[in-house]
Amino acid sequence: MTEIERQAQNHPDRSGWAATGAGVLGALAMTSCCILPLVLVSLGVTGVFIGQLTALYAYKWMTFFLATAALGYGFWKAYRPVTEHVCDTGACARPVDRGVMRALLWSALAVVLLALVFPYVAPRILTF
Repeated sequence: MTEIERQAQNHPDRSGWAATGAGVLGALAMTSCCILPLVLVSLGVTGVFIGQLTALYAYKWMTFFLATAALGYGFWKAYRPVTEHVCDTGACARPVDRGVMRALLWSALAVVLLALVFPYVAPRILTF
């Protein structure tokens, strides 16, 4: 076993998980202005801070672009083809990690899309 293979086994590539985590956090940040206050009130959480969350609407597009960049990198890491050389080191031994990563990425993407559409759909839904 060469030194590079030994290092690959001791230090797995965690950048895909970091991008997935950043994408999930970005998706949650996007919901903080619109959807999160509604969910908190629905769960019975009240307080002055809920009204203050709407001030985060000014940062919606910045969080959108950060979440999109993180999700794009995460999808690239989750769906890129793995070379045989990498699999020879044992890095492909746990394919369930990619499945969990993909599920989290798709969930975060759904939340981001919901946060984008919610301000336009909410008035129609809440008038019933």
